[in-house]
Amino acid sequence: MPLKFQFFDEIIEEDHPTTLGFNSPSVGILSQRFVGPGKCQILDLGAPVQSNVAFFCDSSCRFYVEDLYRFFIAPQEGGKNKDDEDDDVASAIADALDFEETSRFDLVLGWDLFSYMERGAIELLMARIAGSCRTGTLLFLTVSTGAMIPSAPARITMTQGGRLRYRSAIDSRRIPNPHVSPTALERMMPGFHLLHSFLLGEEMQEFLFSYA
Repeated sequence: MPLKFQFFDEIIEEDHPTTLGFNSPSVGILSQRFVGPGKCQILDLGAPVQSNVAFFCDSSCRFYVEDLYRFFIAPQEGGKNKDDEDDDVASAIADALDFEETSRFDLVLGWDLFSYMERGAIELLMARIAGSCRTGTLLFLTVSTGAMIPSAPARITMTQGGRLRYRSAIDSRRIPNPHVSPTALERMMPGFHLLHSFLLGEEMQEFLFSYA
């Protein structure tokens, strides 16, 4: 099989039942661009989910899964305050990202993770990732439009039918939604510009950014 990956499927359905499902225009765009013959490199910042890798199984892809929440966001929330020096955050990001410096990504899957990161951390993260992007690299993000969000990111899966399924942990507490706008995101991510924005029902929005 041309797709290269080695990890386990983290989702346990009893712990993360499907809570929301949406038809996703962005998934349709990704299907047209990346599903089929051709080589690509994909950086997935989310938790390991085998169905998301399988979505690209018809392509000759190298798939990097970094699990940013487990290895960067959660440790920052649990052990450090918001006054930590940028050098410490940059070091933690470097430790969490394991891809080679020579990697050149065609697609970055950011899911809803940016809603759980401080502005400075997003800036440092995307500066690190931008060095491994090509002209035209796509960045896929989702955000909640509600006043409150779960205290931990959802487990989001893509389907070949062009849908997104959100799985939230059972009994997850709720926290205020930071409501990160695409304009604010562009300011945090030099080189990335909004390509598409789609409202999914009344609860979710998705963004596709392109790197110039």
